Order: sequence, then C-alpha cells, then structure tokens
Amino acid sequence: MNNKIWLKNARFGMMIHWGLYSLPAGEWKGKRMPFIGEWAQSYFRIPNEEYSSLAGIFNPIMFNAECWVKLAKEAGMEYLVVTSKHHDGFAMYHSRVDSYNIYDSTPFGRDIIGELAEACQKHNLKLGL
Repeated sequence: MNNKIWLKNARFGMMIHWGLYSLPAGEWKGKRMPFIGEWAQSYFRIPNEEYSSLAGIFNPIMFNAECWVKLAKEAGMEYLVVTSKHHDGFAMYHSRVDSYNIYDSTPFGRDIIGELAEACQKHNLKLGL
C-alpha cells in the first residue's frame, strides 16, 4: 500500500508544531500578534541575531518521547507528524551541517526528533517529519 493510501486509511494522528517560536507564543516586547505565533519573527521583524537568542532559554525539561508516543497510541492514533525544522531555520534535531539546533544551541542539548523516532519505532507508530 502506498503512503498516500495508508495515510487516508489511518485517519487519526497527532501533529506536533513546536520550536523556538513557542517561547514568545505570539507576543514580543509587550505586543501581541493577531494570528498564529510561529510567524512572530516575521510579523515583529525580529532580527535573526535577536530571535536566535531564544535558543539560549529553550529548555523543554519535561519532554518525554516515550510518554508522548504511548499517549498517542493509547488514544488510537496511527501516526505522529512533527515540525523538525521550521522556516526560522531552527532544527529540533542534531545536525552536523548547522549548529542552530536543539542539541547544539540550547541548554536542553538533546535530539528530540531522534528520541521520538526511537519511541515511534518501539511502539509501532509511524513518524512523519
């Protein structure tokens, strides 16, 4: 069965849209944007150098890939789709190509995508990036 047919039949999954843009959550320097927060850098015209400083405080210490995947499975989900690298250029995985990623540029220092991939494989949940 090809992936398009499989996805149509699967019907129920989880989309995780998460990254540096989650920190300001649509607000910058006391001003709120009127729509979705992942466009904050563009909307507020935040210079790259200033925006990238968010990486220094991005530390999702409660993240647990195993719990997320088990919860999705228990809810009857067939797949998980994750924003692995958003248009701001920040990657949620370790990369030897660019250090602007969760492993190298944050106090968290772990590869979220790698951890989710392992948990998905362990619990037979498809993973899309």
